Amino acid sequence: MARKEANDGDELEKLLYLQRLEAVDHHLNFMMYTWTNRAEPFVVGFHTQRICAAIDYAIERYRKGQSTAWVITVPFRHGKSEIISRKLPAHFLGLFPDGKVILCGHTQALTEGFSKISRNLIATPPYRSLFPEIRVDHGSASGAHWRIKDREGECFASGLLGSLSGQGYNLGLLDDYCRNRADAESDTLREKMWDAFTNDFMTRRAPVSITIVLATPWHVDDIIGRIKKRMGEDAEFPRFKFLRFPAMSDKYPQGVLFPERFGRAWYTQQKAVLGDYGFQSLMQLEPVKRGGNMLNTDCIQRHLSAAEFKKGLRWMRVWDLAHTAKERAKADPDWTSGTLLAFSVEDGMPHLWVRNVDRMRKNAPERDAEIRQVTTLDGPYVKVGVGNSSDAKDTIATMREVLRGKRMVLAVKENKDKVVRATPLEPIFKAGNVHVVQGEPWLDDWIAEVNAFPFGAHDDQVDNLSAGYAIWQSQGDTGELYKW
Repeated sequence: MARKEANDGDELEKLLYLQRLEAVDHHLNFMMYTWTNRAEPFVVGFHTQRICAAIDYAIERYRKGQSTAWVITVPFRHGKSEIISRKLPAHFLGLFPDGKVILCGHTQALTEGFSKISRNLIATPPYRSLFPEIRVDHGSASGAHWRIKDREGECFASGLLGSLSGQGYNLGLLDDYCRNRADAESDTLREKMWDAFTNDFMTRRAPVSITIVLATPWHVDDIIGRIKKRMGEDAEFPRFKFLRFPAMSDKYPQGVLFPERFGRAWYTQQKAVLGDYGFQSLMQLEPVKRGGNMLNTDCIQRHLSAAEFKKGLRWMRVWDLAHTAKERAKADPDWTSGTLLAFSVEDGMPHLWVRNVDRMRKNAPERDAEIRQVTTLDGPYVKVGVGNSSDAKDTIATMREVLRGKRMVLAVKENKDKVVRATPLEPIFKAGNVHVVQGEPWLDDWIAEVNAFPFGAHDDQVDNLSAGYAIWQSQGDTGELYKW
């Protein structure tokens, strides 16, 4: 009996030894072995296995004195940062305790958060059982920069647009270089990101290195798009290997990338929310150029009267003013427009309700008088809003003066780019969740402008809609929508 127990103990010890060997040599096994989050189990997907295999391939080449560069694209919320930024620095420094790691992302705060998680992993019992001699030097252990005790290894975390001077890497990780849609659509910021990538990040490579760009692509001209372009133009540009895992594909057994975590309904809802433009980049990972007809009016719902609208909507009149002499004096003068609108959520999807548009080309005194008259006719329960973008100029001050003593005016800060502001409206129009009253005198002009956006001569009515959406979002979509 004692001999059997001894044999069982030997077999168990042998099994644990083999598990440790697998965890040391293979990144997927390392992640599973060192996983400590009891609240959330470690879930392995199709992409998880292949990304980890790519890491193993790069590490094996590194051992042989060969460099590797990967571009890995994965949709948001699919665990890409967990695999790379949170776990790989600790694993790499366990294997190569004299190595240098640079961890970059769109902000310093983002990368420092990843860095701290990787640093803290080194102190856990599972990690210590794999690499018992690896310790963090507590004299140099900030989230921005920490070292391996008694060795040359270190990890440096920085925002891409921050300072990388004096640093170098054997393992360089760039995780999600773009912060949001507004940054992606900015020519200036895309240029700055590319300059930082080429002039700062890529110049830090050691003679033998692993470089991984891990991102959800936002734009055809972002860093990943430019890497592809430069590789095609210049044979001397570093040769990146590409791994792409689109959210939906017929190649997947269930048609979606990560059914172990998200059901198919989650993916279809994301498609509806993002619209074609956003879905192609953020989920399918193939950004397309933005074209015209951004807001499709083919599917709008035309009601016989406002009596058919949903009951209990909270209405507001959103104004866009053509209030400068230059705007009013053009050959095709800009309009002042005020749209009476409301938003609601039905079955988890936003709906837009448009009841009236008041549009005018008048000098300031006549314009202000009409605004006051419209506000009186709307009644005391219809609130007034304006967008606070850089091109709104003194709209807010003007409106508050015009309606002094009659109504408070709510304003929300908006992005300066009109297309970015209107992007959340795209899926609402595409889904047919826009409601109007058939036969209204303003409707034909309204549809014409919406269809022509963003290349039409005027966009004041679209600006009303995007400002209204921003106000609605700022106030929340449940309970008291507007706390005026």
